[in-house]
Amino acid sequence: MDNQNHSGIIRTLLAFTQAIIDTLLYWLSFSLIIYLYFSQKNMPGFNFEVRAFFTGTVLAVFYFNSLYDFKNWIVWDELKAILKSSVLVIMVIALYLYSQRFEISRFMISASIIIFVPLCLLARYIFRRILFAAGILSTNIIILGAGRTGEIFAETITSHPFTSCKVIGFLDDDPRKLGQNIAGFKVLGRLEDFEKIYSQYRIDEAAVAISTASRKLLTHILDMVEFHVRQVHYIPDMYMLTTFSASIRDVDGMPVISASQGLLNPFNRFIKSIMDYTGAVIALIIFSPFMIWAAYKIKHEDGGPALFIQDRVGWKTQHFKVYKFRTMYTDADERTKILFQDKEILHDYEKGIKLKHDPRLTKIGVKLRKTSIDELPQLFNVLKGEMSLVGPRPLIQSDVNLAYGDYIARKIYTVKPGLTGLWQVSGRSDIDRDIRREMNLYYIRNWSLWLDIVILMKTAYAVLSKKGAY
Repeated sequence: MDNQNHSGIIRTLLAFTQAIIDTLLYWLSFSLIIYLYFSQKNMPGFNFEVRAFFTGTVLAVFYFNSLYDFKNWIVWDELKAILKSSVLVIMVIALYLYSQRFEISRFMISASIIIFVPLCLLARYIFRRILFAAGILSTNIIILGAGRTGEIFAETITSHPFTSCKVIGFLDDDPRKLGQNIAGFKVLGRLEDFEKIYSQYRIDEAAVAISTASRKLLTHILDMVEFHVRQVHYIPDMYMLTTFSASIRDVDGMPVISASQGLLNPFNRFIKSIMDYTGAVIALIIFSPFMIWAAYKIKHEDGGPALFIQDRVGWKTQHFKVYKFRTMYTDADERTKILFQDKEILHDYEKGIKLKHDPRLTKIGVKLRKTSIDELPQLFNVLKGEMSLVGPRPLIQSDVNLAYGDYIARKIYTVKPGLTGLWQVSGRSDIDRDIRREMNLYYIRNWSLWLDIVILMKTAYAVLSKKGAY
């Protein structure tokens, strides 16, 4: 308990330090906009009460959105919380300035927040990395369950440099896994060894990643760990029916879990369509020079058509023509037949694994695949209403049969196929068909506008890193 009290005091001091940094950055952003908008002589002055109100508003909103708890493991979650908090700050301060008749437009307040948000996120990232490197904010976490779910969880939280979690290792009752390395971490013992491991490594949090555990086993695990660690996390099967929209209510003493499917809401579909059309127009304007260059290089290399038009399965499993820049030789079909004589290549294809060195690709085709420029013509599919910016990828019928089957395909294509999707930003061609299918279902069950925004931002990173692009 002394360790937990000590940790609590440290976190309080760190939260106070973070609040000071946020305050300084907010006033830096606000002062910069004021300075740029007004001449020095006409700059409005703010007395102590006004400055205190502004500062208190920022800190109070950030506090009630848990931005001083250091609980977010992923930078996208922190960004979402900062954006949500900043919008509320804009509304409160704008209303206050309007009531006090200050000659400052709401545009200026919005502009100051636009500067503040990236500065705040960057400062928080640097602050966390410094603390993590010094071992101050590091959270030691033990994972109970060394199966696939536990492995994915370990890989996920360690792959994000924003997280302050340090995986100590696994506990698992499977004797074959004892002493083995899973995702780079050792299986330290059985579940019953928790107290010994807790004392040895100063465990702060525990993650239960046994998706098939019985109620009796889960109760036993909870009894074993809950009075030792600060938090216990339960990770269900990564792509099961659990959704982010799930909420727990108390109905006269009975806990009721409710979940909603966001894309069945007509208003959500309307908002997604607005984002699709707006994003497609902006993207076409930005990327049109690259598209002209790509078309020229394709024609110049072998004289064949610049575009490759193919029948794909789309919304409600209806077929449509998808547009891509041609990346293969014009006799690709004949080359494919020769390739598939190799049983190993055929097996990889049936698993959805692409060739890393595909002999069917032209020289320019290799570059277009690496940079994903070959996908840009699908922006016209988006404008035609056949595709969305984000969604499950449109597949040819034979791939749909291999990957999904009729029943799953009807579930997945209850939404429009997308230019990018969840699995594209989670490994692209390095992920096999089974995981892609589960990721597509996961996306549909957990859709939100923010999830689409995060996928689009991660797509930019995936394209720049070229990971999994063949």
